[in-house]
Amino acid sequence: MDVDAASFAGATSLQRVTAGQPSSSSIASRPVFGDNTIPLGLAAASFSALCAVHARRRQTRFLGPRRKAQVAVAVLPDGTNEEGEDLATPLGLTRDEVRDVVLYGSDYSPPCAKIRALLSYYKVPFKSVTGRHPTSDYKKIPVLEVSNRQVNDSHIIVKSVVPILTGKDWDEDHLAWERRITFEFQPAIEVELFGNGEDFSKVAGFDGWKQGLAVLLGPLLGSFIGFVFRSRYPDYQLPSSVYGTKFRAAMGDKPFFHGESPGPIDISLYGTYALFEGKGCQTTANFLKSSGLKEWHNRMTERLPAEALV
Repeated sequence: MDVDAASFAGATSLQRVTAGQPSSSSIASRPVFGDNTIPLGLAAASFSALCAVHARRRQTRFLGPRRKAQVAVAVLPDGTNEEGEDLATPLGLTRDEVRDVVLYGSDYSPPCAKIRALLSYYKVPFKSVTGRHPTSDYKKIPVLEVSNRQVNDSHIIVKSVVPILTGKDWDEDHLAWERRITFEFQPAIEVELFGNGEDFSKVAGFDGWKQGLAVLLGPLLGSFIGFVFRSRYPDYQLPSSVYGTKFRAAMGDKPFFHGESPGPIDISLYGTYALFEGKGCQTTANFLKSSGLKEWHNRMTERLPAEALV
């Protein structure tokens, strides 16, 4: 279903509150990017700490790479899914049964922005809470509560919610694209963004000496994050436009990946980077230009303004 820019604000009920501290599930967390008073050194240290936590692999009781969702054989003590694990019991909801939706996350986390984009496009009223779920055993973001159920991990959230919102089951090609965007494109664009000191400064709100130091340290930070991500996401490639070019080729002559209107794959790709494009980041401008996706991006912006992703 389409939604234009004029009717968008009225279509989505959004309330923002704060609870707990943001988790390390995403490198781009609000305390680093959202507080202009944080010194750059502290920001860099925070990023390094977040990356280190992000790189740790928990022991899980299923075989195969953790980055790919498996059929769950274990759950957390509170009964919810661990990162990368499918729900033990599917949501089993119809579109009309979707209610009491709460998203726990961070403003400038790409996975969280993607979930907000999905809910907003399909006109699902939701409350957005900054931080981790305050009572859950899952300590990362994003977390989605829907109809008294909790779903953890952005990939599992998208995988579980899309069939409910669209009325269609995933096909293998679309699910493969969702995995590619989550486990390959997302780390690639983050490495590029954090390696560009000018872009880092735009998102963090740095100027003066902070901006100068960010420009100086940006390549080092990008290299460090790239090293951390390589162990976690071994299939991602640079530049990120590799994925944009493939997306453009798969789209063909259609205005959107899914045809005449955006669908889950359009929203997933757009939601991952659009907040940074809205900040005027050169990294995302290069991605769109090199991929040949600028016209597609403009069409997406008409239907889903970047402001709706915050």
